[in-house]
Amino acid sequence: MSAAAESEWPYLRGALVALLVIVAVELAGWLVYRSVHHGTPPYVLTVRCLTREKHLEVRSASDDPSAKSARGGALATRVEGNGVHVAIARSESEASRIAESYRLVGGALTGRL
Repeated sequence: MSAAAESEWPYLRGALVALLVIVAVELAGWLVYRSVHHGTPPYVLTVRCLTREKHLEVRSASDDPSAKSARGGALATRVEGNGVHVAIARSESEASRIAESYRLVGGALTGRL
């Protein structure tokens, strides 16, 4: 090997070590993110958002049979003076069923917002 090639090896080793450190830090960050965010139920995320970010008071929607039927959970809150019930469905078919139960009670949902 030439002298020029010999002088490049320390730089190559340093670059490989830096690359390994970056990969290790990325992996650690991903593991921490996954442990914090993975598996948090949508109900908990919704309550957290409404209380922490929107500063709304959240309570149980126990007086609403349609909302209570949601397998993902249900909650009630007040947004700008209006009572709001939130039903969290676990599937699109369940969401359609819940929306249909509201339509049976209150008629068409369009034009009310």
